[in-house]
Amino acid sequence: MAPKRQKKKIVKAGSKLAGHQAIIISSGIEDEMKIRDRAIASSISGIALGDLEGNVMYVNEAALKIWGGDDASEILGRCAVEFAESEEEARQALDTLINKGWWSGEISGKRKDGSSIVVYLSANLVLDDNGKPICTMASFIDITERKRMEDELRLKEYAIQSSMNGIAIADLDGNITYANKAFLRMWGGDDVSEILGKPAIIFAESIETGMDILNTVREQGVWKGEVVGKRKDGKPVVVELSANLVSDDEGRPVCMMASFIDITERKRMEDELRLKEYAIQSSMNGIAIADLEGNVTYVNDAALRMWGGVDKSEVIGKNAVMFAGSEEVALEALHSVLQHGRWVGEGVGMRRDGTPIDILLSANLVSDDEGRPVCMMASFSDITELKRAKERLERINQELESIVEERTKELINTNEKLRMEIEERKQAESSLLLKEKELRLESLNLAEANTALKVLLKRREQDREELEEKVLTNVKELIFPYIDKLEASRLDAEQAAYIGIIKSNLENIISPFLARISSKYLNFTPMEIQVANLVKEGKSTKEMADILNVSDRAVEFHRNNIRKKLGLKNKKVNLRSYLMTLSRN
Repeated sequence: MAPKRQKKKIVKAGSKLAGHQAIIISSGIEDEMKIRDRAIASSISGIALGDLEGNVMYVNEAALKIWGGDDASEILGRCAVEFAESEEEARQALDTLINKGWWSGEISGKRKDGSSIVVYLSANLVLDDNGKPICTMASFIDITERKRMEDELRLKEYAIQSSMNGIAIADLDGNITYANKAFLRMWGGDDVSEILGKPAIIFAESIETGMDILNTVREQGVWKGEVVGKRKDGKPVVVELSANLVSDDEGRPVCMMASFIDITERKRMEDELRLKEYAIQSSMNGIAIADLEGNVTYVNDAALRMWGGVDKSEVIGKNAVMFAGSEEVALEALHSVLQHGRWVGEGVGMRRDGTPIDILLSANLVSDDEGRPVCMMASFSDITELKRAKERLERINQELESIVEERTKELINTNEKLRMEIEERKQAESSLLLKEKELRLESLNLAEANTALKVLLKRREQDREELEEKVLTNVKELIFPYIDKLEASRLDAEQAAYIGIIKSNLENIISPFLARISSKYLNFTPMEIQVANLVKEGKSTKEMADILNVSDRAVEFHRNNIRKKLGLKNKKVNLRSYLMTLSRN
């Protein structure tokens, strides 16, 4: 056992050691607290501590900066509720924090300068070692700009969704990632899921046209124009399309966007209006359109010629009254059209060179679908010569009446002769009309005969071509193979000579046909033509090898060449069926 003095020394040493350890532990806790304090102070998130009443006890630099202050003393001691835009909302959050021990969410606040700020707040109760709450702690980040961007994006989404234009967004491969309601209606679908993920080009009537547009957008960044699309039910739809490449802030393309308007009905109306324009333009009558004040907005070629003008710009914009011989009559007609909707009658117009012209005019008021007048339209024809003829006839009649009164008795016989001459003229006219009718009928018969002759000639040409092909096919298939076999058999010189003469003469006979028939088989060799004909007749490879006196591999070689020249290589197309379709064409 150790002596008592030694025990005291050990106790003292132990006491000193325990004290030293306590100092070390205390120092370690202080260092840890300093690290935590520095971490909270340097956090980029705003951090605040408060008492259980909600009064601020501490804020870090980030919190002070978010609020817009210069010194923490401006905040410390104030109730956190004061910094909220809605005190009621802040009270509810504080109550929830005290009762439940935590609260998180978005809340609107007020900066030092009075401006609004939105923060994402996460608050909790701080408990001591016994689980007793001692203060509150809140961590928050400024999401004002993010909220503004979210609201802006939401507004853009609402705008795009409610747009009358169809709008679609696709990735850089052309697959649709977004489509608005107008697009869905235009396509005739019920749910946007029917569209999303599909390639945009399948909505075009022509896949080739769709690919051209897609490639242009990728290469040039934009494409505009009209294109024919295809609805869900297969019906065509004409749209005015505007497509562009969408890039990020650094100019890198991220997607493609297209906006389009259904112009199917507009195109139909344009085509209909174009037909009406052609009809009006080619009318023999002069046609003019004017506004409700009588100013000319359109004239056709017949009206321009009638006036004696060269260019329509000489007429467009001028008041219709200036083309009338009598301003009073013209104003009366204009007033009648505006009041009663129409005016019909004869009048005198004034040509470009100042000479008068007699016209038969029919003018009317043009109204829209709701019955509102929009313009006036006039159709007129030149009756100058007709009027002159009528005047001449009236003068002649007056002269005749005068002569009749003076020389009644002397002219009775003359009148009778004149009547007979008139009758003869009528008979001559009737005969001429009859003859003209006969000539027209004869001309029609000749035209029909000519048509029939052309049909017969065409049929004869077809029959000739069919006969040539049959002769060529029969000689090539039914004669030459056997001649080749004979040549390969044991023949004496005289027999071989006769076979050669027969073969030569047959080739001379079919040579005119061969050039025409061979064109049907592109650039086939004579052997390939024979193989093609045998395939068409349904011969097997073995049968063809026996007929042509070649190996099976040679026949297969020629068959492969035929498929290659016909573009059928690596395609699941029956060679015989394809050749038979060629022979029918």
